[in-house]
Parts: sequence; C-alpha cells; structure tokens
Amino acid sequence: MSLALAARLARRDLRGGLRGFWVLLTCLALGVAAIAAVGSVRAAIQAGLTAQGAILLGGDAEVQLTYRFATPSERDWLEDRAVTVSEIVDFRSMAVVGQGDASERALTQVKGVDAAWPLLGQAVLDPPMPLGQALGATPQGLPGGVMAPLLADRLGLSPGDMFRLGTQDFVLTARLVSEPDAGAASFGFGPRTLVLREALADSDLLGAGTLYDSNYRLALPPGTDLDALRADWRAAFPDSGARWRDSRRGAPGIDSFVDRIGAFLVLVGLTGLAVGGVGVSAAVRAHLARKTETIAVLKTFGASGRTIFQVYLLQIGAVTAIGVTAGLILGALVPLALAPLLTARLPVPAVFGVYPGPLAQAAVYGVLTAFIFALWPLARTRRIRAATLFRDADASGGGWPERRYLVMIVAALIALVGAAALFSGLWRLTLGMAGGVLAAFVVLAGAAALVRRAAAAGARLAR
Repeated sequence: MSLALAARLARRDLRGGLRGFWVLLTCLALGVAAIAAVGSVRAAIQAGLTAQGAILLGGDAEVQLTYRFATPSERDWLEDRAVTVSEIVDFRSMAVVGQGDASERALTQVKGVDAAWPLLGQAVLDPPMPLGQALGATPQGLPGGVMAPLLADRLGLSPGDMFRLGTQDFVLTARLVSEPDAGAASFGFGPRTLVLREALADSDLLGAGTLYDSNYRLALPPGTDLDALRADWRAAFPDSGARWRDSRRGAPGIDSFVDRIGAFLVLVGLTGLAVGGVGVSAAVRAHLARKTETIAVLKTFGASGRTIFQVYLLQIGAVTAIGVTAGLILGALVPLALAPLLTARLPVPAVFGVYPGPLAQAAVYGVLTAFIFALWPLARTRRIRAATLFRDADASGGGWPERRYLVMIVAALIALVGAAALFSGLWRLTLGMAGGVLAAFVVLAGAAALVRRAAAAGARLAR
C-alpha cells in the first residue's frame, strides 16, 4: 500500500472528529502558547530597545573614558563630527547632611551634567521645573541638585534643604523622578544625585587618583555611518582606552538581561511542554487502544505494519498541526491583548506585534516534542499481530520498538535539545535542563515499573 492510500485511510478514520485527542491538543496548545507568548514579549522588548536606543543611550553615540576626561584633541575630534556634544561625569560618593557626629550619610551615584544634557528626552522632576533652574544657582548662593526620592527620604531632605558632596555644598531643589538615559547607566551602588558638572569643580571628588567615568554623548548629523565613525576614532586615538557605544544597542545591560530572562522562561516553558509530552504519549496510547479492532481488520486484509504505522502517524501529525497552530494563535494574541497593561508596567519600552521568529521557535518545539512522545507507542503497533488483537482488544504491543525507531526518537531528542540551546544561547543551562528532565523520566519510569510488579505480585498472592 502506498503513502497516498495511508493518507486516505487516515482521513476517513478522522471523519468522526477529534474525540479522544483533546488531551493531546490541550497539552500541545498550552505548551506551545506559553513558549510563543514569552518569546513574543521578549521580541517586543528587544524591538522597543532598538527603536528607543538613542533615547536610552542619551544620544546617537557615546564615548566613555575611565578615570579621566577627554583631552583637548579628543574633544575637538568629537565636536568636529557631532552636532552637539554633552559631557557627563559619573561616580559614587557619600551624600552628607549636617556636621560632625550628628551628620547623616548615604551612598549615592552622582551624575554631573552640562547645559546640553539631555540631548534626547527630558528629566522628570518633582515639583516640575526646568532642569536649568533646578541645577542652577539658588537664593542661598549654592548650586542646586536633585536626588532620587529614595535617597532624599533616607537623608530626611526636602526641597530647600542643604546636602554636601565632598567639600561642596548643594541645595536640594527637587526630587528626580526619572532620567531619560537611565538605561545607559552602568551598575549603580546607590540612588542617583544629579548636579551640574561645573559645580563639582571645588568638591575635591574629581582630582587625580579618584574613580569616575566621563561620558561624551554625541548628537550626530542624519545618515552618519556609525561603524565608520567608530573606526575613525580608534584609528585617531588607538591608545585612548575608550569604550564606544551607539544607538543600535543603547542599553546593552538591559538588552542582555531581557534576553537571558526570556531565554530562561522559554526553557521553563519547554520543560512544561516536555511534561505535557507525557499527556501526548498517553493520548496516543489510548487512541491506538481504541483502534485495535480497526488495526486488526486492516492487517487481516493484508495491511502491513508499515501501512498501519503510516496511517496513525499521519493522524497524529494532523492533530499535532492543529494543536501547534492553536498554541501559536493563542501565544501571539495573548501578548497583544495584554499590551496596554504590560506597556504600563514594564520599566523598558516595548513594541508589541506578531513576531514570526518566536512563533517559529515555539512551533519547532511543539512538533519535535509531539514526535518524540508519539513515536514510541506508534512504533510498537508494528509488532502487534492481528490474532493477538482479536483475542485481546486492549493489547497495545508491549516491548521496545524496533531499533530504527529508537534511533529516530534519539535523533529527535537531540534535535530538540540542540534547537533549545541554539535559540536560547544558554548551552549549559539547556543541557542541564535536558539532563534533569531525562533523569526525572527515568526515575518515574522505574517507579512505575516497580508499582506494576508489586501489583502483579499482589494479584498472584491473592489468587
């Protein structure tokens, strides 16, 4: 019998509907939907980071220097190529309130900015006021500064109170609710304090031997080749030790964090899908058990084990396609439906939409999982004889499948683990997860075998 005949038989057998396949459909649809939804949210965040890269970075490009400021020649080079250059200094220090033993201290991450900052976006202050007014001279004759609410509360400061950085006194003029380039900042050891760069000149915090980073944000002319600009900088100042970033990846720390968390959640979803594979295998076994009489009739009329295998493989394949498709639709629609809520809650920008990449990955996981768990019971049907089926309608073809099917199962398992490792980029975590799931299945299979033997022994003793 040809594959075409097997397809006709499979189609006719499915005319009665999907009764008996709801467990398989549910396991596949939910597992695939979870993976697709997580992947879609991760893709939305990555798209948002890419679209808002310049705002998150605070410019089109940035040159970061460690423990020094740009030399005059470096500064001239930057100003010759940029429309606007903003100089920022970033370091940690102690914010001090009061004098002597009665003083209060708290660690803070200080950012000293110039009049051009921010090149893109705006800082949000409470109470609202222009940034120049907040950081400029105050009626007390001291420079102004703004603090993160957490730091101000810790020090018991309100607008109008004084605090000290190094040897320089400042007046708190407002609370810093948000800063547009917060995503580009390196790891901070304390809440933010924002002051003017020039106000730090007499603070004794930026002298020789002190630890700070200077950042030069560039607003570039439209159409600037960022790769060529970076290459020119490195050619002009090969020993500068500068770190170059641009708007194509404005917040690499956030990007990497989101990517890793998303990959981890996908692996968790894949583990759940593997557990659901037990339900897939059980559903296939139950379906074949209900079809024993049909299989017996086909074998009586000369159908080979290969034909029987093809008939039910095509059936399971069709049901798998329905389950995977339902999971993909659900996984694509749920993030879109929750987009307003997620956009309001996420601390990073996100562009929600239908992303083919995560959906394709989820489909690969679903198909391979269904194939792995369905192939074992399907392969064992080839060893069932018609006479055995007629004597015992519940026979399911015990024993191990033929070697070639075992090879196919192992190959599909390797493909599944390899795809998970490739898509996630977390090889060690993926292999560890696969080993853990496999060990759990081995333990459960061993426990099931012991229970069956104990039950059989108990039945013999009872007789």
